[in-house]
Amino acid sequence: MDERRRAARGRRGSARSWRDESGKSSIRGIIALAMMVALVYAGYKFIPVRTAAYRFNDAIRDEVVYAGSRRSNDDQMMKDLLDEATILGLPIGRDDINITRSGRRYIIIEASYTVIVELVGGYTYDWHFHHRHEGPVF
Repeated sequence: MDERRRAARGRRGSARSWRDESGKSSIRGIIALAMMVALVYAGYKFIPVRTAAYRFNDAIRDEVVYAGSRRSNDDQMMKDLLDEATILGLPIGRDDINITRSGRRYIIIEASYTVIVELVGGYTYDWHFHHRHEGPVF
């Protein structure tokens, strides 16, 4: 019986080296799994915020592009942007948006705001956004 065990160990290496190799593989696997879980969690937390910020940026750009053709005044544009921010779930108030006109020929809309992303363990990440679009008014 001892000869068979020795022969089997000879084919696959010693029992000790097999355990070490298996242990290293398991640790690498656990680390890889933990990294994947962390990436999925970060995506779950950050991608919706970034998507909402992109959509709000598009809304600002649209207001600038169509400012002249809609015959909108600043109050109506402010209301439209605040409604869009509410729909997107962004913490934007009237003080965070600035609409500036240079006579009747040019418009600038700026928005600065911070989204607080809550993470595991009570940690938070303050994500600052600043959007600025300008264009002529026809």
